Amino acid sequence: MTEYTKTNLLKLANDKQYEKMGAHLTLEDQQLILSKAKQLKENIFTFDKPWDMERCTTPYQLETLDFNTQKNDDEEWCFMLNRMDYLNYLILADVLENDHTYANHAKHFIMEWIAQHPVIKYEPSTRTLDTGIRLMNIFECLPYLYSQKIIDDDQLETIVENMQAQLHYLKHQFLNRYITSNWGSIQTCAIVSILPYFDEDYEQNPLFVWAYQEMIRQFNVQVYDDGMHWEQSTMYHIEVLNYGMKALHYLSPCKKDLDESFKHNVFALAKAVFLQATPSFEIETFGDTDRCNIQDVMTRAAALFKNKEFKWMGFDTFDLESLYTLGVSQLEQYLELEACQPTELCFDGDSSGMYCVRNNWTNDANFTMFTNGSLGSGHGHSDNLHFSIYHHGKPMLIDCGRLTYREDHPMRVFLKSMKAHNSVIVDDHEYCMPSDSWGYSNFGTPLKSYVNHKDGIHYYEGTILGNNPLSAWTRKMIVIDQGIWVIVDSMHQDGSHALTSRFHLDPSVNYQDGQVGTLKFYAQDSMHIEHGVCSLRYNEPLDHEIICVEKSFTDRTNLFYSFYDEHFKIEPVQVFQDQTEADENIAFAKKFVLSESESYTVVIFNQEVYKGKKVLFAQGVPFHAKAVVIHEQNGKKELIRLRT
Repeated sequence: MTEYTKTNLLKLANDKQYEKMGAHLTLEDQQLILSKAKQLKENIFTFDKPWDMERCTTPYQLETLDFNTQKNDDEEWCFMLNRMDYLNYLILADVLENDHTYANHAKHFIMEWIAQHPVIKYEPSTRTLDTGIRLMNIFECLPYLYSQKIIDDDQLETIVENMQAQLHYLKHQFLNRYITSNWGSIQTCAIVSILPYFDEDYEQNPLFVWAYQEMIRQFNVQVYDDGMHWEQSTMYHIEVLNYGMKALHYLSPCKKDLDESFKHNVFALAKAVFLQATPSFEIETFGDTDRCNIQDVMTRAAALFKNKEFKWMGFDTFDLESLYTLGVSQLEQYLELEACQPTELCFDGDSSGMYCVRNNWTNDANFTMFTNGSLGSGHGHSDNLHFSIYHHGKPMLIDCGRLTYREDHPMRVFLKSMKAHNSVIVDDHEYCMPSDSWGYSNFGTPLKSYVNHKDGIHYYEGTILGNNPLSAWTRKMIVIDQGIWVIVDSMHQDGSHALTSRFHLDPSVNYQDGQVGTLKFYAQDSMHIEHGVCSLRYNEPLDHEIICVEKSFTDRTNLFYSFYDEHFKIEPVQVFQDQTEADENIAFAKKFVLSESESYTVVIFNQEVYKGKKVLFAQGVPFHAKAVVIHEQNGKKELIRLRT
């Protein structure tokens, strides 16, 4: 242990300006910090931070601090314990109260972990993902512990030597699958963040050279061109983003030639999640994801990238996590940054198959998520052609979430299935079939989506092919900003069949007399309501309603449904081929009346027009296209072609 390390830790403490932090913490954050810290002094653990990957809100007290303890009948509890993501509560409580019993308990946790692990070997307490996270959390404690003389030179040397052993352990345990996994990027971000503060010749250190090159490779592989993380789970997308931002923060002052592709990829991750935010600044439960507020994430991204739009979504001041990591100096720059309301309303993830659109940036906005990408990792769900809806800022149709990772829990497999998404299933046979907590026995083939936006009207079309038996499901959806969602599902499968189309409602709303919350629901086929389980947070099951539309068919069929603002009316519309009326096997058409002076007529074709006249009419307007909207206002009609 050298003077170099001690000097760096004191400099970090000076940069963070711990003595000023209390004045910048909100009253709510102060109360939370002290409450959690007091529990931790009694060895009472709850894991309920927004980005705790496996939340457990049930408090458990450990009479004996054994880091291989499992609680809640879930090995994930042990993993959360060993991440030590609770240490910042003790440090910040010490800052607030000027009471070193808090910081001493943080030291106790660290020293006890070291005592229980004289040799770093693989066991539940040393899983590599958790080791990377634990190392970052211990590292972020050290500037305060050393500057406040909570630890002396000998204790610091003990801690640093153990951390060095853990850092090398990560390299020795590295697997090829980590190249594409959040596990890998979190570990390498931790290594490159820490080593420059321990080793003056870090750029010649083989461990740093390997981790730095590997981190750049991982971010290039894991981040798609549209900014989405390939694993198809927003929760883990954000975990990678959070650690990428930590690496940017800690590495940038040391390494002036920081790789541009890495900075670009971290920014792309931030921009992608920014454009996916719901009107309440939360994320939808896409893949293995909880419904979480992302303002803390965008606060850190705004501070690091000096981005005015990110700040518009961020907090007015730093939350406790941002303040603890970035410090008061960064906060002072953040407070001077002018916020700017964003202008982009769409996220078109053509690489990932993730699409989002909103009609404005108020908390009263209408919002839609449409997904049709590849499976991704084991965190991916059977969510092809799923869509979620927010109306006037409130969730209406949802993805059912994840609940648990327990292999023995039947809801784990169910919540990954097509039945837990807004999907169509024929003869109770699912194209995509999860087999266990992380695997699949079969998965369909999603085709490239077609997306178009014109004048506040949005068109989404996707297809997924099934096998055994061979089948195809195409979903076409038109979204109109004022609050209209039109969905047409086309099913192709030889023989006679029965299908069920499911629409999962948010627990806050229910179906009654043709209405879901502030939306009306229209379907042409028979339907009923079922009750099921969803989970907006890990370990928290909720009851909710499911609209089930049923239909029997032979070889092929088309279904039409719509969710639309309760103040609008729906009316039938005829489509003509020249002067001959076209039946619904060819096209669906409905008119949505917004007021006496304004309406939208939606026409979606179910097949090619290969017989008869090719000139088509709706509402007296001629066209030739597969999806159109006719907007009528004050007697003037405008044709909007969405799919030709």
